[in-house]
Amino acid sequence: MLPDVIACPVCHTAPISDRCPSCGRGYPDGDYTPIPPPDKDVRSRWGIWETLQANGAAVYADDPAGNLSIGDRSDAQAFGEFSQIAGRVLDVGCGPQELPSYSGGEFFGIDPLAGGPRSFAFVQGIAEYLPFRDASFDRVLFATSLDHMLSPRRAIAEARRVLTQDGRLCIWHGEPPLPAPKPLRDRVRERFLGRPRILGYDTPRGAVDPFHFSHPRLTTVLEWLADGGLIVEDDYRDAIGNCYIKAKARD
Repeated sequence: MLPDVIACPVCHTAPISDRCPSCGRGYPDGDYTPIPPPDKDVRSRWGIWETLQANGAAVYADDPAGNLSIGDRSDAQAFGEFSQIAGRVLDVGCGPQELPSYSGGEFFGIDPLAGGPRSFAFVQGIAEYLPFRDASFDRVLFATSLDHMLSPRRAIAEARRVLTQDGRLCIWHGEPPLPAPKPLRDRVRERFLGRPRILGYDTPRGAVDPFHFSHPRLTTVLEWLADGGLIVEDDYRDAIGNCYIKAKARD
């Protein structure tokens, strides 16, 4: 734990333990997820998100090497090198693994899934309401987590809030190829029978697949950053669709 940076994820009062002395919200068992979420745009997607999280937890347990940044993964290691990870680091959506392949610095993670034993400081919570004081981290990482978030715009605003003045938000985003148009018969079938199961998991209405809300294009991610008061300092794309972005607060 890093008790010197923990704060209420809603009103940002610090320090807190099981209950915030300012707004009165409770956080039992070290879970800093505000339930119910205070903002309508997040509450309206909560049911979809719970289904996506349950699907994700199952597939992570079934195939961790194929779905988590663990082991000798060149893409994860490339992200770590690109991000120049140092200082106090927050990995938002770190996943339920013991230690991500791109870890470094004074590493701290937050994820909705409690997971198992970890070799870094960890709290349970969500990106839209980070339970940390302002200006607490030198690096904030979104490593293939942005498309899992209830509100990417809120998550980016929260990342900027907890960054130090000279801090950087580093994003690893996988941009999929543009989908081919679906034949009319498939669209009609989905309209009345629902989407086909993927890997044995149902896709809830309002999500793009069983694990993600959407697959935003890189141009959309850049718009979110600009709207959140951040400017891109560096970016890199590899040959298979991985996009690495480093952004800082606009002066």
